[in-house]
Amino acid sequence: MITRIDIEKFGLFNNYRWSQSIGNDNNVDLLKKVNMIYGRNYSGKTTLSRILRCVEKKQLHEKYTDGKFTIIDDHGNSITQSNLNFSEKIRVYNTDFVKDNLSWLHDDINGDIKPFTLLGSGNIEAMARIEAINTELGSIDAKEGLLYQEDQSITDFRKEEATLKEKQEQLTDALTRKANKELKLNDYFVKQGDTYNIRNIQSEVDEILSSSKDYSLDENAKELHKKIIKEEEKNTITEVSITRPKLQEYVLQTKTYVEKKITISSTIQDLLNNSILQEWVNKGREYHKEQRNTCAFCGGIITTERWNELDAHFSKESEELKYAIQEEIKRLNDSKTSLDDFLLKKGLIKENYYSTHHSRYDEIREKWDVIVKRYKEIILALIEKLQERHDDIFNPKVFDEQSNISKQTVDDISDGIVGILELFNKLSKDNDEKSKSLATDKDKSRKILRYSEIQNFITILDYKTKIEDINTESGRLDLKKKEMKLLREKVSQLEIEKKQRELELNDEGEAAKKVNNHLSDFFGHDGLKLKPETLDTDEPKTSFVIMRGSEKAHNLSEGECSLISFCYFIAKMEDELKSTDCDKLIIYIDDPISSLDSNHIFFMYSLIDTVIAKEKKYGQLFISTHNLDFLKYLKRLTIPYDEKNKPLANHFIVEKKKKDNESKCELKLMPTYLKDYVTEYNFLFKEIYNMAKPFENGDRARFFENQFTHFYNLPNNMRKFLECYLFYRYPNTDDPLKNISKLFTGHIPSLVNRVINEYSHLTWGERGTLVMDVQEAESVAKDILNAIKTKDREHFNALCNSIGVDENIEL
Repeated sequence: MITRIDIEKFGLFNNYRWSQSIGNDNNVDLLKKVNMIYGRNYSGKTTLSRILRCVEKKQLHEKYTDGKFTIIDDHGNSITQSNLNFSEKIRVYNTDFVKDNLSWLHDDINGDIKPFTLLGSGNIEAMARIEAINTELGSIDAKEGLLYQEDQSITDFRKEEATLKEKQEQLTDALTRKANKELKLNDYFVKQGDTYNIRNIQSEVDEILSSSKDYSLDENAKELHKKIIKEEEKNTITEVSITRPKLQEYVLQTKTYVEKKITISSTIQDLLNNSILQEWVNKGREYHKEQRNTCAFCGGIITTERWNELDAHFSKESEELKYAIQEEIKRLNDSKTSLDDFLLKKGLIKENYYSTHHSRYDEIREKWDVIVKRYKEIILALIEKLQERHDDIFNPKVFDEQSNISKQTVDDISDGIVGILELFNKLSKDNDEKSKSLATDKDKSRKILRYSEIQNFITILDYKTKIEDINTESGRLDLKKKEMKLLREKVSQLEIEKKQRELELNDEGEAAKKVNNHLSDFFGHDGLKLKPETLDTDEPKTSFVIMRGSEKAHNLSEGECSLISFCYFIAKMEDELKSTDCDKLIIYIDDPISSLDSNHIFFMYSLIDTVIAKEKKYGQLFISTHNLDFLKYLKRLTIPYDEKNKPLANHFIVEKKKKDNESKCELKLMPTYLKDYVTEYNFLFKEIYNMAKPFENGDRARFFENQFTHFYNLPNNMRKFLECYLFYRYPNTDDPLKNISKLFTGHIPSLVNRVINEYSHLTWGERGTLVMDVQEAESVAKDILNAIKTKDREHFNALCNSIGVDENIEL
């Protein structure tokens, strides 16, 4: 239970301290089980209720987010704006409850309240959110909201997607044609039987574009690679066994034969002098010997003596030399001839080498031809010298070592032949190795040719521009896709939230029935009732039509709205009071009779007393009002008592005062006249009575010194009392004081006349600066009371009884 409250800042409450405004004597001043609060409109009653509603809702009010307060319970616990957790339940009825729990639909054009409402704070919040979601979602047909935006986004996306797809397909078709119709079918680009498709060419296009290398080839390079591709596998070329040429040996042997001297025993001088003749004779001797005895040329007889002379001239030694020279010439010719077909016999011909080696072959062959030519030139020179000696066998020759057959030259040629044969062997070996890598080399050549072709294709197609265009289009599509995705996510989230909110809707059908019963039983509104908009038993009843009889209650008044709202609150409290922890329920009812006429005030009180107060199941009850008639009824409210039979109730008043040009609200104990009396009339009587009653030893002056406000207001209170009394006694005029003479026998006491006509009105000058003294006040009070006592003793006695004083007291 709440016992007191301090408000540092909340609305018009500033630096409010319970102990300063109310005090703390014997718990009389604390909040009790029942608390009645009176205050004029805009005095701060609703602000107080909002502080408790902050605790109920566990959050500060949206208009007072900087509010600061401290609530103390009966256990000494503090509830502040920073810690709104409270062990007891609080339920507040105020304008915020009405706003949160009943959604009245206003006609903004006519200013009317439509006959539709939603019941339940959860339902109103849920339906408000559902309507907000529906507004935000919009519709495609209405061309508004997220759904329309999403539809437009999808349409734009599909257009962009179609444009991108068309460009991609055009490029893909070009690549496909190039891959399948040109490259794949050409053995120079792709080995027949191998797979080559769009993926392959796309990969190679990407590789070419990402490289800084120039893959283009001139025609010669293309032909070279085509030759490699066309080549068949070559046979193995046997390594040539290299023997150093015998050229030096040939030179020495020739020199020997050319310079050799023949010993001559008997010669024919004429033959010696003429080598041609000598050769002719020698050949003729071969034809004639043992074949003829006569000369075949001249017919002369060849005598035996002549045969002996000829044989002596052509000796055995000369014949042997001549034969040796012939053989040497033959050997030299063989040596020369063997070089003519040496390469062919050894397989060292160009056709046996792969085209990639042809250039090397040509270089080596060129060297070979040069060295062979020089070799042959030496051989021919040697043959020439040998032939010369052969023809002049008997005369030795001088072997002159010319520059072309010098030892150095002969050695260079021999070394050159050996070196060139080694080059051939190396080339042959490389050629044999080439056979092992031929398939790989062909693939490399195909790739080189293919890349050259693709690079040319890229240039002609303007591939880079098309790719940039596609990438730009793809970027736009990605943005559209993201936009579409975001819209879809928003729409999905809202749709999910809408379904969740729809599931949160509570059926308020039973509450509506109780509202109808209360309207009928307590307010006599048989015609005014709530009817569910839907009769479907499977749907929660959250929206209701307000009926007046059989028709919709158009043009609802503010009072009728207040009635329905409060009946709904009471219906909710009926359920709360049935719970097992209802003793922890704190109910705060703020000004429930707002906008109600006097006919409904008693019924409002009766509803509170019947449903809430009589059963006494609540934990604590607060009721605030601005209406004195309703306050009068509240004094009849069923109040619980403690074990000492003291009422567990307290009365307070909220006042708004202006101090230092600043308005502040203050909660104080209710004045006696409001707390103890049924009407202000009773209070005014007591104020006059307190002035007129006997005091001893000057206590009257000290009493009014301590109650200066009451003394200062006394003239006005006297005038108001007389006006009220005379009006009900003599209700024949608009100005009751015209009948004052009827109250006083004989004449009106001058002091009475002065008080009601002068002291009760503030005027500038002397009367505005002076107040009535105590003796004057005492005299006037006695005159008024004695007049009523004399004129209307029964009424006087009733008034005395109402304020609890002796009716027989002497005044």
